Amino acid sequence: MSHDLESPEEKTPTHLRLGAFAQLVAEDVQLTEGPLRWYSDPSLTGVTLAPGMSYDKQTHELVVAEAGVYYVFLNLGLKRVVASNSDSSSGSVSVALHLQSLHARAASPALTLDLPLPSLGNSVSGFRGGLLHVGAGQRLGVHLHPAVRKSRTWQLSQATVLGLFRVATEVPAGLPL
Repeated sequence: MSHDLESPEEKTPTHLRLGAFAQLVAEDVQLTEGPLRWYSDPSLTGVTLAPGMSYDKQTHELVVAEAGVYYVFLNLGLKRVVASNSDSSSGSVSVALHLQSLHARAASPALTLDLPLPSLGNSVSGFRGGLLHVGAGQRLGVHLHPAVRKSRTWQLSQATVLGLFRVATEVPAGLPL
């Protein structure tokens, strides 16, 4: 009787092997227009950077070393930190994920999320995710745009997360990415 001693990795076709993933948590809680800064130290709760992923603290971008199809997600969490009447806390907070290559400085928005602020309640969150074809060396950055009358009333919560994981190393035929 013979047993197949191949590892599961060897049986999995190359185009389906996973392993490239990252999850970063927002570093700054202030609702300030511009790029979001992220915690990137894997020893912190909620932060993961697998080999092949790095965070550029100068540009505030996640750098992806290996090309592939990735499921990318943004979770935006806000919490009220100052009691306020509903009129002064109206508005929304938007985030846009930009996918940028090393060669071109013009970034294209890949995912956007608009989160209306509630007149009642002390927290709100929203989630957006999707498949993206990411090339080797491409960078992902998130731009925050608060459209809030009194931005000090709300802050980002620890639920604000940027994450991605590779689902395939090649774009499957017929997949529009």
